[in-house]
Amino acid sequence: MNDSRNRYFVKNTEDGTFQDITVLFDGVAVLKVDGILAKGKPVNIYTAQWIDSQKEDFMITTLDDNDNPVVIRENVDIEITFIVRQKYADSVIDVQDVHDSFVDYMTNSDVWVKSAYVGNKYVHCVCQSEYKPTTVNLQRGDSSYIMGTIKLHTLDAPIS
Repeated sequence: MNDSRNRYFVKNTEDGTFQDITVLFDGVAVLKVDGILAKGKPVNIYTAQWIDSQKEDFMITTLDDNDNPVVIRENVDIEITFIVRQKYADSVIDVQDVHDSFVDYMTNSDVWVKSAYVGNKYVHCVCQSEYKPTTVNLQRGDSSYIMGTIKLHTLDAPIS
């Protein structure tokens, strides 16, 4: 049984429809997605502390249409840890082929990743890092599997 069914979704075009990863890639189970709710450090706040005061001067350099300060933050990275194994598939699969297809999908273009665990928030992201599997156990019959973690850089704040 694949416990990640109906939990994690992807699409590779802005107008596309989110698809369940476990349906799109039979045999892939997503173990965890870290970072969807993370916030990067602020990039538009200036502070200065003077030698004769504990109180700092500060300025938030961006204002909205009503002249209220708006904090802009660095975009963060998310990590998707997954496993490809026959026991998570609904049909007979080639573990290596499914792994390669999933990794190509996630790393060869920008993608949107959505998680049902965080209120269906989703992020638009792209892989800017190298990828290599963390564990490869092939040629072991039904016990063959490949595990890996793909690091993706978010291109915008999470969207609900």
